Amino acid sequence: MLLIILRFVFGYVKAEVYGFAPERFMNLIIKNDVVIWDVESSEQGYIFYTGRKNLLKLKPYLQKTNMKLKLIEKYGLPYFFKKHRKRAAFLLGFLLFGTVVYILSLFVWEVKVTGEDKLVAETVLKQIESEYVSLGTLKSHIDCSKLEESLRRDFDEISWISCELKGTGLTVYLEEGMAPKKTENEITNGDIIASKDALITKMITRQGTPVAKVNDTVKKGDILISGTIYIYDDNNEIMETSYIAADGDIYGTTTFEYEDYVDLKYYQKVYDDKSKTHVTLYFLDYCLTPFVPKMENKDYDTYTQIHKARIFDNFYLPFGYKSIKRTPYTLEAREYSEAEAKEMLVKRLDKKIKSFTEKGVEIMENNVTIEKADGRLVAKGTLTLTESIAILKKSSGGIPDEDKD
Repeated sequence: MLLIILRFVFGYVKAEVYGFAPERFMNLIIKNDVVIWDVESSEQGYIFYTGRKNLLKLKPYLQKTNMKLKLIEKYGLPYFFKKHRKRAAFLLGFLLFGTVVYILSLFVWEVKVTGEDKLVAETVLKQIESEYVSLGTLKSHIDCSKLEESLRRDFDEISWISCELKGTGLTVYLEEGMAPKKTENEITNGDIIASKDALITKMITRQGTPVAKVNDTVKKGDILISGTIYIYDDNNEIMETSYIAADGDIYGTTTFEYEDYVDLKYYQKVYDDKSKTHVTLYFLDYCLTPFVPKMENKDYDTYTQIHKARIFDNFYLPFGYKSIKRTPYTLEAREYSEAEAKEMLVKRLDKKIKSFTEKGVEIMENNVTIEKADGRLVAKGTLTLTESIAILKKSSGGIPDEDKD
């Protein structure tokens, strides 16, 4: 295989030698180590293949034997370039383009995150580009498994993450949900503590020593079930201490302070139809804007759409253009009626209550009132909730002294 490649690179020919003494000619070139191959007899002499550089070596033997040489075919790069020498610039450009594309294919030029919540997806994307994979990172330096582990550690609200490296693009697929509970292998011993200030309404201890009880008022961080177990002797002295991961369900009544408002007077943007668009070329972090049309109005919104150059679906390149549209607007003073403002506040409060319900939190009392104050409608008050207040934390050393008997 290597010999075939070398012959193609340096060039070779298919030739026919004919004349008075073809056998004598063949004997002379073989004796003088002139390389030929695939020799065949013809009506006038012999047909064979030989390297391009061997043609000059054949000349003295042709003269000596009064033979003639006819070139039948020419093969290899030297003859190809000679045949297309008028298109040398095109060929050189094509080779250069291929080389540049190959080099660019070694890097990541696009990072995408797909998820149901666009806000969460954008947050994950910013985290990836700032901490893990910035644009222009070598693909060989990216470990998708390690990236998935890092993102799971950074975002507890994401239950499933998958990373795919294809072409010059990195795609991260994510699914939101409840964070997985820690297993016994992750925490071997620990206490259950209160996640917030609460009045305990229900308590079930499956493992560990209860420290609090129903109707107790606890503060955030207080130990509710201790993972430290003491074994006492007959003299009521500690004989043995063991540590486990406390386990149980604890619910309590908590208070959530709620406040929201709507300004009755506000400004509304009224857009003009005279939008203007211009194009900016970019390469990596460098931009070139050939022309920017002048805006008559100093107030305008800007909408930028990025068009990245790419080959096929997943082969992105680090250059392209940005289409920038600027739409002028004027501000008009407007005013909500109290009924409209109240309806907005009620909808926001309902949305907040729904978010609590979806998390399994029971709303016991709604003490939020809506009043008018200083040109705005204000919703303010408290929500009384019943929710789980138990979280497992690494053991702090046992049952508090005042709770020991």
